[in-house]
Amino acid sequence: MQPADLTVLFMENAFGVSAHVYGPDTLTDRNATGPARRYLPVTRPLAQRGLETGVDFGADDYIVDAGLPDGSRLVISPEQSGHADDAPPDWLATHHSSPDDPELFEVVYDSRLDGPDSRNGGSVPKLLAAVDEHLDGLGVPSRQQVQAVREGAESALHRAGFIPVVRVHETHHRLPPAMVDPGERRVAVTRAVDYLRAGGYRFTCPADLIDHSLPPALPPARSLAQVSKTIAEAGHTRDAVDALSELTAPGDGVLDQVVGALHQTASWWEGLGGASDPHYAARLRYIADKADGYVREIRAMRGDLADRHTAHPGRPQPTARVTAGGPDARVLAALATSPASTRTLTGHPAEAVLAAPVAAVRAAGPRR
Repeated sequence: MQPADLTVLFMENAFGVSAHVYGPDTLTDRNATGPARRYLPVTRPLAQRGLETGVDFGADDYIVDAGLPDGSRLVISPEQSGHADDAPPDWLATHHSSPDDPELFEVVYDSRLDGPDSRNGGSVPKLLAAVDEHLDGLGVPSRQQVQAVREGAESALHRAGFIPVVRVHETHHRLPPAMVDPGERRVAVTRAVDYLRAGGYRFTCPADLIDHSLPPALPPARSLAQVSKTIAEAGHTRDAVDALSELTAPGDGVLDQVVGALHQTASWWEGLGGASDPHYAARLRYIADKADGYVREIRAMRGDLADRHTAHPGRPQPTARVTAGGPDARVLAALATSPASTRTLTGHPAEAVLAAPVAAVRAAGPRR
């Protein structure tokens, strides 16, 4: 999956500004009603690999249909024949390489009574293991690669000052509620839009949340010494959060990269062949897992600090500020804002699904 396969939707309402990252995985869950919900254990793992999935009615029952990047299709058909009504169905998974010839296909998995995988019966994990192996052979991105693309969008929002909100069935990002100044909100949203655009991501945003008058902003590249210096001199929580985001950004932040390097070192060390090497590798993985827990805690603390959104009483304050009467152009430029190029709707499926909420938030008008 590529960054352009995701769309970030910005919304504003009485509670503030939020950003939602939509891709095949989130849309699959959102659209899961009726028969589609019944087959979520099959469709969700496929969508997590970046595949657009659907549940259609076939010759005898509903089937799972997933489109592959090369234009071919993977069809998974459940079969109930020969079993009690309450028994899990057997599975037949076929790869159809030609949309014009339905008879041209390859059997990927067959656990029907007379199939080569009949010993597995209705096991969904066995079905998915065979399907994953087939998709790996076709070069379809792994779940880890797809997750890395999603983390790129989340990192852009994080570095622009947004805070993650994790719920049972949904994750989105929002600006601090205390950020009530319209000019300051435009600064944050515009910067997020610039970061997303630089990474190749698509987005939809109400026009009045973006300031078109200033040059593009790129994600900052700070050394750790610069991060420390910025935090030491920060006169506002906004400035400290901006610097701290270099460490806590998901995926490409310094702390996540350190944890990833430790895990990679453990895997490398394990293969050295010495008698004590597995012990050192296991110990290093344990340390990496502990460190990952601390990283998540630090990221949550960064979110709490962002929500404070207040001046530091013990630090000198800048003489210029964004005011409720309107942003000063020089202040906005110093705060790293956005491009002047025109943006349009992308045509991503998420836009159609969410068109009504967006229209309710803002009157129809030009978007970029």
